[in-house]
Amino acid sequence: MKTTVFLIITLSILTAGCSKRAWYDGLQTGHNYECGKLEGEAKEKCLKQSNMSYDQYNEIKK
Repeated sequence: MKTTVFLIITLSILTAGCSKRAWYDGLQTGHNYECGKLEGEAKEKCLKQSNMSYDQYNEIKK
């Protein structure tokens, strides 16, 4: 399973370039994949944690 997540993140980064946004998108994809393993409220809560866009994330980091 960890290999699959690593593969998804790596492919996301390689196809989108090595920008900060690509890293963010790759990590978010991996997080969403892990959330998919949960059920019910736990899954909903997990997905809510990753619904921030890169632009919102970038504003917080400034």
